[in-house]
Amino acid sequence: MVHITIDSENDDPLSLIGRSWGWVLAFGIATLLLGILVVLQPRATIYGFAILLGIWLFVSGLFHIVMAIADDRDTGGTRALVAVLGLLAVIIGVCILRHTFDTIATLTFLLGLFWIVGGLIEFFAAYGRHGLPGRGFRIVMGLLGVAAGIATLVVPSITLHVLVYIMGIWLMIYGLLQIFTSLTIRKLFAA
Repeated sequence: MVHITIDSENDDPLSLIGRSWGWVLAFGIATLLLGILVVLQPRATIYGFAILLGIWLFVSGLFHIVMAIADDRDTGGTRALVAVLGLLAVIIGVCILRHTFDTIATLTFLLGLFWIVGGLIEFFAAYGRHGLPGRGFRIVMGLLGVAAGIATLVVPSITLHVLVYIMGIWLMIYGLLQIFTSLTIRKLFAA
């Protein structure tokens, strides 16, 4: 059993939670299970992410609209802009929820464009500066970014599945590391 003494001058609630190995263990197990679920159900993960994004935008939009109506400290122009932002978020959220597969395709397209543009910027920024530390590495990373972007635009479904698998594997590794960390914390504070 872990006994934690509270020193009101030096300990805050977050540091107490951080030293509680049980929380870290629970987080590690939850992360590991999420990673396993992502790897076992990649298509559902992609679809679920789009649904959650739509719900988040919808709720965020409603929150902004209510905030704009209830806020009496800002000017009318600021409140109107916040309300317009909220309305835009609600509309986009509803569109995502109604056209989830189109949303996934659009996000994949934008990701591909981002990688191409980012890769080109990285390449030319490194190529033009001869004394830059890690210049060769940055040039290669820029070219890899362009290649990844082109691959994403040419074969978007494969790219999404690969990204989901990578995310799932990363979550599993991170979960295992958190479990190991929790056991280490337990040993440190058991004394």
